[in-house]
Amino acid sequence: MPRSPREVVRSAVPLVTSTALGRAAVGVGEGLRRRPRVDPAGWSAPELTAYLDAPRASLVPPRRAGHEAVRLVHELDGTLPVEAVLLARAVADAAPPSGHELSPTLGQILQRYLPDTLVAYRNSGSAAQSAEGHRLIVEQLRLLHQVTRDVARAEAEHDDRELRLQQAFLSERFDRPSNGLDLTPAVRRPVAPSAAGTPVPPMQPRGLASSAQSTHHRLGVEVRPTAVFTPDPDTQGILRGRLALPSGLAVTLGAVYEKHSGAVEFVTATSKRWQAKRRQRGFGAAQLDVAVHLPLREIRRFVIHATARPAPRPADIVLFLTEGASNTAELPTTLVRRPGASTTVIASGHDTSDGLFVRNESTVFGSLRAACEGFDYRGVTWLSADTPAV
Repeated sequence: MPRSPREVVRSAVPLVTSTALGRAAVGVGEGLRRRPRVDPAGWSAPELTAYLDAPRASLVPPRRAGHEAVRLVHELDGTLPVEAVLLARAVADAAPPSGHELSPTLGQILQRYLPDTLVAYRNSGSAAQSAEGHRLIVEQLRLLHQVTRDVARAEAEHDDRELRLQQAFLSERFDRPSNGLDLTPAVRRPVAPSAAGTPVPPMQPRGLASSAQSTHHRLGVEVRPTAVFTPDPDTQGILRGRLALPSGLAVTLGAVYEKHSGAVEFVTATSKRWQAKRRQRGFGAAQLDVAVHLPLREIRRFVIHATARPAPRPADIVLFLTEGASNTAELPTTLVRRPGASTTVIASGHDTSDGLFVRNESTVFGSLRAACEGFDYRGVTWLSADTPAV
């Protein structure tokens, strides 16, 4: 059958695949190299800032090692035991800042063994949600946390023999194939964790927090990001979040929290530009304050977020968390304010037996709904991407 003129023309044009286009974009020359498009949801503010500040012709700057494990922890935050969340994040905290050298052993822990452990838990389904499943994931993450600390110490002391021992143990313990949550008791010599069948002892979050002994905590994003608030029996159990931001910036500050009953609640407040104040004589610029209050005794976990309209320039803001007269945390962060990254989760908190465990998250999302889904807050009906039905 004779072909139509359109088919003849179409057959004469060689097929160009997306792979070929990618090669051409990179290979033609430095001036034609194009930055790959990325979804910034779940990126930390420093990672996204580095990406935006990089020359337009460069490739994506490296993200901090362990970012995939952090994403998995957020995805499972509602189902993981609290101690498992804190242990996994503490392991990820061992990563150096973005762009810094990463040792092979620590790289294996952050980019392979930790994510594999979390994926195995996720893929185990209902078995993971049993008491035995919770015990096993906590036990495995305790073991991985201990090895991470040993590796970091050996690297700091340039102890090659200790590093070889840790590498051999990691290969023996974690390289075995598994179709789900590993039911084999973790055994390590000379340190032996709990044997199978032994209840997991109460968690010790203070050992996971880098500023547990002070009353005023300054929590960075990558350095000293965590603290524990000791319960104050003389207070009403209210956590106050106050956001300090530049004058003229309209921001909605909010919190999403899950009660011990499983219900998810929201609180919000919006900055009012006309309420800007000069805090003290001698300062030329006024600042805005916006605050929310959380009933701590009812809360199992929470995130505090800020949302602003997209704008060309980021804004430096500081969240102050106070509980009673003796607990204060200062969490500086950057509000990126770009399409796809207009909501910043500034802080997260978990109720533990020793107090409130607080972390500087500084993680960006495109909307409040994306942030809630990213941190595994379920059962929410949404009217829009930034409006839950409450």
